Amino acid sequence: MVIYDERLSVPARWWLVAAAASLGAAVALLPLGTAAATGGAACAAALLGWLLSAYGAARIRVADGVLVADGIPLRAEHIGRVEVLDAAEAFAWRTRRAGPRVRLVMRGYLPEAVRVEVADPALLVPYVYLSTRRPAELAGALAAARAGSGRRHAAA
Repeated sequence: MVIYDERLSVPARWWLVAAAASLGAAVALLPLGTAAATGGAACAAALLGWLLSAYGAARIRVADGVLVADGIPLRAEHIGRVEVLDAAEAFAWRTRRAGPRVRLVMRGYLPEAVRVEVADPALLVPYVYLSTRRPAELAGALAAARAGSGRRHAAA
């Protein structure tokens, strides 16, 4: 059962910048003819569209007792303390407080984040840093997944 799902798509203004860049490519190539301008604009639009879509394809999902963040899986029983980070704290945890073994799903256009401590030292990751638009909701979903994991282990 999915209890949280978020796609970290790029902001709409980035798409406007990509459209302006494509138009700029057309204007720059216009002295070579309309075919070159049209082709340059189409190529720039396709390339920038692909890049923005790929960068925004990161997904954070909590389902069936597993957190999957941009391909990083973490089972609920390995989730330790979950901390909602405001913009200043998020900046500190992704820069000067970050370590070499940390897993980051970071998007610079999202100022808030969630820090999830990894409770299993065998995984060799102290915490996972997750940029998100809805940090409180993500923290709640992780708490619910962890609580559900505890009930499953108690019943076993």
